Amino acid sequence: MWVLFQVPCPTPDGRAARDLYQARVDGISPAMQASAARHGCTFHRAWYAQDGSAFYAVASWESDAGATDFFNEWLIYDEPGEVAIILEGDVGLVPVP
Repeated sequence: MWVLFQVPCPTPDGRAARDLYQARVDGISPAMQASAARHGCTFHRAWYAQDGSAFYAVASWESDAGATDFFNEWLIYDEPGEVAIILEGDVGLVPVP
């Protein structure tokens, strides 16, 4: 299950896209990475728009239940204004690493 997360910025509580990105840089630990893998995360990357208009992340989970369990374990909640889009299909120029 591929999910695209998008957060318009600044958020209603005033955070910039780079702030949301930096929170991930600072917060993703080896323990969190291991937990994500145990819960079935096979891919996760995050970015912020150069113009500061949004934060984005893409993740692939083996199941919705695994993703939910991971988010609950790490007390991860939606950002204000966040939209999660479940992506269907899978075509591309190169394989996912």
